[in-house]
Parts: sequence; C-alpha cells; structure tokens
Amino acid sequence: MKDKPAQGPRGLDKDAIVAAALALLEEVGEAAFSVRKLAQSVGCDPMSVLYHFKSKDGLSRAIANALSRSLVPVDPSLPWRERLRDLARQYRALALRHPAAFALLQRHMSTGPADLAHIEAVHRALLDAGVARTALPSVCVGWYASVIGLAAAEAGGLTRPANDVELAEMNALSDTAHPLVKSAAPLYARLDPAAVHDTMLDVLLDGIAQHARAV
Repeated sequence: MKDKPAQGPRGLDKDAIVAAALALLEEVGEAAFSVRKLAQSVGCDPMSVLYHFKSKDGLSRAIANALSRSLVPVDPSLPWRERLRDLARQYRALALRHPAAFALLQRHMSTGPADLAHIEAVHRALLDAGVARTALPSVCVGWYASVIGLAAAEAGGLTRPANDVELAEMNALSDTAHPLVKSAAPLYARLDPAAVHDTMLDVLLDGIAQHARAV
C-alpha cells in the first residue's frame, strides 16, 4: 500500500513541494532560487515550506533525493563493471535532464534512503571487483565523485567540442612550447561528449580493477 503523502500547513504535499522546487530550480538556476520564490509558486508562505524541510539545506537534500529516487536499481546479476557502467550512464542522463539540480548531488554523501540503496549496489559491485571491505568507503566515494563530476562537467559544457575562440587560441600556440595541444586542435573541434564520458568511465573501471589486483 502506498504511503500517504506527508502534509503540513494548509494540506501542502511534501512531494509536490519538492517537484515544484525542482522545476523552479531548473527554470531560474541556483543563484536566483529561493524559498520565498518557491513558496510563491506553490501558493503558500515561506514558513510553510520550512515546516517540511526545516532549512534551505534540508530542502536541497530533498531535491537531491528526488533525483536519486528516479534512478533505476542496477541488475545484480550483471558483471560488476556493467553494473557500475549502467549506474554511471543513468547519472549522466540525469545531469543532462536536470543540470541545475544535479549539482546538489555533489554536496551530500547520501541524499536519503533511495540513495543508500544505490550506494549498497555500488559497494556490492566493488566487492565483486575484489576491492577490500576496508577500502569500500574510499573507493565508493571516489567513484561517485568521478562519475557525478564527469556528468556535471558535461552538463556545464566542459566536454563539448571546442568553439571558434578556443580553437583560434590553440592554433596560435607556439609549435615549440605547446606542440601537443596545438596539433590536437582538430580533435578538440570534433570532441564528442558521449565518447569523453565512455572513455573516462573505462579508465575509471580499469583503475578499480587494477587497484583490486594490487591488494
């Protein structure tokens, strides 16, 4: 049986507030987002919003948890690399779908129960890879930092093809001082964000496997 939505003053539905907050955050960006604007969008006063979340940080964590809840649990029967690859690709899709809110995932070690279920799956995959139990927290947090950071970088535009200004600067470099960067300019012009993501994901997974073998 589905849990009854949590309600506070004026019958406000907590999940509805989070959904409205997510939409507002994507619309105006984090710099312009405020509890006051959120309250206006749902037709209440700011204190009614804080009734549910206690603080703006609590609201931030609730928004991040909503993103975590949208992820599909990985298939435990898959090889460990494919489990981690699947989850990483889901985070990439999430970043491209919600670029403003996605940044919130970088501020919380865990966003809530849904997130902890995914963390358990990452622990299991790392253990199956041969990572020692005592190293699981470090490797797990490092995996999340790498995957979430890579996805956030793409959402922010870092892994896109170089633009005309950037290419002109590369082409103007000295052949003796910066020969490698200058010669790579045509490759930067054709940079594919998806290829960057998949390449670095392979590098990360290979590194985990090498670390496990060295233990």
